[in-house]
Amino acid sequence: MKRKLEKGEVVFGTWIRLKSNYLIKIIADCGFDFVYIDTEHSSMSIETVAELCFAAQLVGLVPIVRPAGKLPHLLSRPLDCGAMGLLIPNVETKEEAQKIVINTKYKPLGNRGLNLGGVHNNFNINKVDGRIFTETMNRESILIVQIESKKGVDNIDDILSVEGIDGAVIGRGDLSQDLNIPGQTNHSEVLNAVTILIQTCKKHNVYPGFLVNDIRSAKEWIEKGIKIVSFGSDTSLLIKAYKEIAISLKGI
Repeated sequence: MKRKLEKGEVVFGTWIRLKSNYLIKIIADCGFDFVYIDTEHSSMSIETVAELCFAAQLVGLVPIVRPAGKLPHLLSRPLDCGAMGLLIPNVETKEEAQKIVINTKYKPLGNRGLNLGGVHNNFNINKVDGRIFTETMNRESILIVQIESKKGVDNIDDILSVEGIDGAVIGRGDLSQDLNIPGQTNHSEVLNAVTILIQTCKKHNVYPGFLVNDIRSAKEWIEKGIKIVSFGSDTSLLIKAYKEIAISLKGI
């Protein structure tokens, strides 16, 4: 995923809210680059996260977990369970971004607790040197912040200036609520924040992301500079497909 982004390519993924390793394989076989595993708005346990991350790594899909918050253990546990990146909700200040880096990166960037015998490093079966491992993980893991409030948008330049932040997205649902236009995710104020995000990401060499639910929107936002595209979710895509099929069948 990072190699593609570094070459200026666009990467594609989707959201997982259901507890199915089979879905992970289907998504990978269909050609996606990454999958967001959502624990903020789902009932997933850390055990389920570990299983999904393990399955994703086996089939060459990059697993990125959205934790339920920003507390240190909510960030470090998914990484120790095999997540190759995090999507951090509701980052509002430079200080928060700095704390996130400290809790998710190893020295010298941060101070994440060091465990050299877990699934995240293949249980160290090949006895990798600790220095090589920490340097590799700092370089290869991907850290994406969500900007979901007016305060976050106002501080976006400072947030994205923090070393260790790789990508950023606007959480349009929560931002619309914070702007007192709940649910109006295509309102001009919300979309203006996305434009600000794209411009600021370019300034700091950070990759902008965006959630789309149709191909037309994907094309539009890729042309505007979005590099990390997430398309729908397992539940939304299943509902859409089954609903269209059921309507068609009943019409015969």
